[in-house]
Amino acid sequence: MSFVCFNGEIINKDEISIDDINRCFNFGDGLFETIRIADTKPLFLDAHFKRFFKGLAQLKIDVPEDFTPDFLEQKIVELITCNQISAGGRLKLVGFRKGSGAYRPETNSIGFLIEVFPLENNHYSTNKKGLSISLFNDLYKTPNKLSIFKTSNAITYVLASIYAKEKNFDDVLILNDKGNVIESTNSNIFISSNGVLYTPPLSEGCVAGVMRMKLINLAIANGMLVYENKMPPQHLMAADEILLTNTIQGIRWIGKYTEKRYFNSLAKKLTDALNDEVINYQKDLMES
Repeated sequence: MSFVCFNGEIINKDEISIDDINRCFNFGDGLFETIRIADTKPLFLDAHFKRFFKGLAQLKIDVPEDFTPDFLEQKIVELITCNQISAGGRLKLVGFRKGSGAYRPETNSIGFLIEVFPLENNHYSTNKKGLSISLFNDLYKTPNKLSIFKTSNAITYVLASIYAKEKNFDDVLILNDKGNVIESTNSNIFISSNGVLYTPPLSEGCVAGVMRMKLINLAIANGMLVYENKMPPQHLMAADEILLTNTIQGIRWIGKYTEKRYFNSLAKKLTDALNDEVINYQKDLMES
């Protein structure tokens, strides 16, 4: 039996109806966070909650005084226990506007749903075989004040994922309306050239990934230079390594783009540093 937390109550997932999530289903009127669990503990909650609450404010969804990060963390821990997650896992937190109505909502009150799923891998590990990627040119993502959030309206990523499957690529890269690379279907992107790391700035339209910021800080802590630069597709051809990052999978490396092959030494090094960061994060949780 799978349990979820729906508007603060732990219930069987089957008890939720379409009417309960009407606006999220019909209009994509909400946003979400995906959170990694390691050793039964949710990781980097402060960063996730910061983006989550900032996104709710941008969507003009009202948050009551008792709907706090501490309240959400309590429910997350309770749900992990109820679903008997014994090691690694993946958690999804969805916030949406309650009620019905058409484009003009009847209320701005918040509804929320938390789901959790077990993962085989308890800690981060990079892929053994390099991923093959291409560009997705059918739809472009226009930068705006919602670009940095994971909104429930994700049709560009859905169609890009379908395209990748149809063309037998492991992933494809999303472009903005200027034709610059900004991210993949589910990850932020970094390229390494001559020991320097580059990633698109948030102003280009990419999601403000929690793992994106984590990798920037890890790279700087390990003596690397990191720059936020626009990334025309031709810059991929000059890279020594291409990395994709998200909170669930950590750091993955690209093996092939067009006819070029890439290395993976930096991906391995940063993954080791990331796992050390997770261990330190968990120690801090136990001591606090």
